[in-house]
Amino acid sequence: MLVWLPANLFIAVCTVISAYSGAINPVKFPLGQIINMTFPFWISASFLLLLVNVFVSRRRLLWLSLAVIAVCITPLVNNFPLHIIKPSVTREEKKTSFTVMTYNVFNFTDHQGESPSWGNRTVSYIISQASDIVCLQEAFPLLGGQSFCNKSQQDSLKSLYPYYIDTPNRAGEMILSRFPIKMLEVPASPEWESGQYTAYAAEIEGREVTIVNCHLQSLGLTPDDKALYRELTDKESKPTRNELSQAKHNIIPKLLDAFKMRAQQVDSIAKFLDSATADVILMGDFNDVPGSYAYRAMTKSGLKDAYNSCAFGPMITYNDNRFYFRIDHIFYRGAMKAVRVKRGNLKSSDHYPLKATFVWDSDSK
Repeated sequence: MLVWLPANLFIAVCTVISAYSGAINPVKFPLGQIINMTFPFWISASFLLLLVNVFVSRRRLLWLSLAVIAVCITPLVNNFPLHIIKPSVTREEKKTSFTVMTYNVFNFTDHQGESPSWGNRTVSYIISQASDIVCLQEAFPLLGGQSFCNKSQQDSLKSLYPYYIDTPNRAGEMILSRFPIKMLEVPASPEWESGQYTAYAAEIEGREVTIVNCHLQSLGLTPDDKALYRELTDKESKPTRNELSQAKHNIIPKLLDAFKMRAQQVDSIAKFLDSATADVILMGDFNDVPGSYAYRAMTKSGLKDAYNSCAFGPMITYNDNRFYFRIDHIFYRGAMKAVRVKRGNLKSSDHYPLKATFVWDSDSK
């Protein structure tokens, strides 16, 4: 009991701190964002303690485990939504449903080194899904002589998507659309480096919808940094002092700088959306997890997370270097609701594609 009580208290404190440290503006305290990334570990430890306190240990500490979970319920469902039953869709809603996809395509370079004779695997997946609107990041131009796909794939894209806008100077952001779209003017800063966003006005079923495609600040890790991280997470023994020192001086500062930069970017997006249309869809590579400052800035702006609105369980959208987090998101607001979110499993990019189905609220017509 002398050891068990401090262990319970320690894990309880760490769980609560990690659950809410992401709310702190990283410009003031960037380390809070790294602490927030450890929340899945601490909440898992809290559930384990709950089971031990129920079935093995004395039940005197059961109240503490339950209190921690209750206090952290909102961050918990943000990471692990609990929609066991999928939202129902009426026939009328289905008639006007539409789909969107966000996909960081790794410049259409095959991340697994495959080059099939029939064409580009990433482009093939986009065509097969036939989403109504596709927002891409890190995308080189798809059409024309410099395209990364063959003529057959280009023809398929032109047939599916009569509306196409690419902005290679803005983190390679691109939109493919079946609906009429036009580009909107948004603020930009040369200091943002790899973090940018682009906005469009789309006409969907007679409604004007603001679409925002974003690629927020990347971590900026070098191949050596990523190799070091893999070594640290792959070792069965404790990391050496030299490895910890390298992580402290090479990796952590870059993470903290990226958190600060993303704070500026999401604040700019939130300000832009203040004057946008009532119906908004914001999607892209946020390079940040649920509960982070970037994520909270969007929900505080009145946006809903499509995945949290209709899905069940955790999700990972990045598949490389053991950074197994959900960092690609689809947010929305207005007279629509998300009824399904599906993640693809193709690994031709270091990100997985994310697709959402929306319907219009029947009582909003």
